[in-house]
Amino acid sequence: MRKIVVAVDGPAGSGKSSVSRRVAVDLGLTYIDSGAIYRSITWHVLQRDGSVTQDFSFTDDIGRLDITQRFTPDGVSLTSVDGTDVTVLIRDELIARNIGIISDNRDVRNFVNGLLRKWAGVKSLIMDGRDIGSVVFPDADLKIYLDASPAVRTERRVKEYKELGKNVDENLIKKQIIQRDEQDKRRPFGALVRADDAVYIDTSHMNMEQVIERIKGLVVKIR
Repeated sequence: MRKIVVAVDGPAGSGKSSVSRRVAVDLGLTYIDSGAIYRSITWHVLQRDGSVTQDFSFTDDIGRLDITQRFTPDGVSLTSVDGTDVTVLIRDELIARNIGIISDNRDVRNFVNGLLRKWAGVKSLIMDGRDIGSVVFPDADLKIYLDASPAVRTERRVKEYKELGKNVDENLIKKQIIQRDEQDKRRPFGALVRADDAVYIDTSHMNMEQVIERIKGLVVKIR
């Protein structure tokens, strides 16, 4: 089969990461967690400086980072920085609070985009994010935009928290999701964009298995 790139974009809570992982496992693609790359750089800066400030700038040591990602047959993405496994470390709340400045930096985005494109030259990939189909891979073989109403995304996020044993304020979660949508659309670099040639899938009235099968059908058609 020929080497392909599948770009999956969409707002927070649309299920794009979970769905992309399953499609990758079922069809033998490699899933790339682009968000983990930005988290890894944030982790590095925090290790180096102790904090991320508004005057952050791209430096030579960031450009020399050896960031690798391995996708296991059971659907797990393992990320390393200079040989250190940071898969768990980058999920810390401290990373989440500081990643915004890093991911909004033009030089960081150029560095990460170059890394992602290099990986695409080796294997067939499925990758999710905000601007994968519009900026990172404008010539992707298949572009998908996953969407769902704020109410549905809120319901799904609250369910995830409950499964983790956490009780959350549903109204607060909905407010955060709506605010995140606005922020993502206004970002100076890497803004959430629906590519003109992307297949639009509204998952509001679909379960996860239905979404997975829909995307798998689209991928099979181009292979």
